[in-house]
Amino acid sequence: MSHDLPPQARHESTQLDALRTAGYEADFEIGRHGLAISGGDAVPIADVHIDREYRFEGASDPDDESLVLALHDSASGRLGVLITAYGPSASEGEADVLSALAANERCVSPAAPPSLG
Repeated sequence: MSHDLPPQARHESTQLDALRTAGYEADFEIGRHGLAISGGDAVPIADVHIDREYRFEGASDPDDESLVLALHDSASGRLGVLITAYGPSASEGEADVLSALAANERCVSPAAPPSLG
């Protein structure tokens, strides 16, 4: 299985398929207690890094903005994706998590190309 990050796709579903193929199998989610891996406990945001982000706009409403993030948890080594709103459509919780992720120092995961570090 390759861990090369795919280029920007035209649609979210195509992007998710490409990321799954690249090894980003876990689903991250934003909940009441911050960031978690779906069905699991909260993950400390300081341990999670963005390997790549992909931005999408709604076909009929350009203000319907979403992000697909390729993430890795440096503590566990797990690779996964987070789909979230950004911009004016983001909730306060989404905005808080995105701000915290953006503030993390970018690090190079074993799966990420060195140019993303």
